[in-house]
Amino acid sequence: MIGSKILYGLQVTAIGLVVVFMGLAILIGFITLMAQVFKAIDGKKAARLKAEEAAKAAAAAAAAKAAPAPAPVAEPEPVVEEVDDAQLIAVIAAAIAAYTDGNKQLVVRKVRRVSGWNRASRAEQVYRF
Repeated sequence: MIGSKILYGLQVTAIGLVVVFMGLAILIGFITLMAQVFKAIDGKKAARLKAEEAAKAAAAAAAAKAAPAPAPVAEPEPVVEEVDDAQLIAVIAAAIAAYTDGNKQLVVRKVRRVSGWNRASRAEQVYRF
């Protein structure tokens, strides 16, 4: 009686192991097949891109031979507008004073730039729900 139950348990265990490993083998086969298909697709795309680049290079070389080289054009340097920090602080202080009560004295001790990412993360934490 006990021997037949142990034998039955071993049979169930063996069948379970066979089913699991066959499933894993099938899964590995599908993954390998998909990898080969994607490699073939990528190879075709790479070959097409190489052909397009070669055609563009040939067209550019033909155009360079046909037309004389243009004279180099000097590009003007971009104008950088400097901001006066004192003026910026005064504008910020005036805006804060206009927004709050005018009876309180306002002193700006430190002004630092805060990026939009910091503001967004703070808003996410404060207004989460």
